[in-house]
Amino acid sequence: MYQPRIYREEMNRERFRFFHCSFFETDLLVGVPPDRYQSSMEHRTLEEIKRIRGVIEQFSLRYPRFTTSLSPIHLSEFAGSEAGEADISSEISTMLQCGIHSDTGPMSSVAGLFAEKTGEMLLSSYDLPEIIIENGGDLYMVNNSESTVVIQAGDSPLSGKLALHIPSGTWGICTSSGTVGHSFSYGNADAFTVVAERAPLADAWATALANRIQDSGDIEKVLAISEGIDEILGCVAVIRDRVGIRGQFELKPLN
Repeated sequence: MYQPRIYREEMNRERFRFFHCSFFETDLLVGVPPDRYQSSMEHRTLEEIKRIRGVIEQFSLRYPRFTTSLSPIHLSEFAGSEAGEADISSEISTMLQCGIHSDTGPMSSVAGLFAEKTGEMLLSSYDLPEIIIENGGDLYMVNNSESTVVIQAGDSPLSGKLALHIPSGTWGICTSSGTVGHSFSYGNADAFTVVAERAPLADAWATALANRIQDSGDIEKVLAISEGIDEILGCVAVIRDRVGIRGQFELKPLN
């Protein structure tokens, strides 16, 4: 998880009506079409955050390693235990699978999970054509026309000056940093942004790849690795005044 906002709230007032919803570490910025906004959305969003948090807390009480492990945990470890595989919730299963795919711990996908699950709840509950949910720099977006996602990269001179052009679709767009925010990272990238079809998976891969970048000389090597990962549709790496990009999305300079 990465702290600065990557979606430009002030640039999209006509397209989205925004509201914030926070609970402990979770801090969501939610954007919905202005004509579809209902005040009940804010309460429903808070209740969904609490529900997901409760699921994770209850599971981690039984299995503390779930929230502390920096390496994958396999579902088979729970077979025959008090919580057999069939009793594991979809949220926990998603986090375990994302960790396995990206070779990280389950919590590497937690911010993306909150964004995606909350977004899916609002989409279905209010029949929304579009939505954008950002959780501390990790983004779940359903857009029916093109959008611009700004890359925030801490103290890098490139921070806020580059943006990904995102076509219509359903996307997870998540950023990890070794220099900004409170989340643990082995790397030194100012920002490593990953675009995938799902936000938890984008979150986990952003963590995994950002961990590999110690200096600007690692950018090309890590981007080459990303090209071999089918789940990654695009990524951007920023460290100080260097930037690299791979994938199907255009990176644009901002004025």
